[in-house]
Amino acid sequence: MSNLSPGLVNVEVEVDAAHPSQRCPRCGHTERANRPDRDNFQCRRCGLASPADVVAGVDVRDRARSAWVFVTAPAPTP
Repeated sequence: MSNLSPGLVNVEVEVDAAHPSQRCPRCGHTERANRPDRDNFQCRRCGLASPADVVAGVDVRDRARSAWVFVTAPAPTP
């Protein structure tokens, strides 16, 4: 049994999961020092501060959205 509404399709998009909790979702700066400890994130460039798990989730979501746009883009005509 599917939990999707009629007409919807379940799609999986594979994304690169490298450094999701070290990359700033606001400015894109990636640095190990953005994670001062296990639970917190603070961007060294723009100052964004948030729980590290939230930052990682936002980064993975944004990567999936970018991949989805690429997959669903119309093929170029020759």
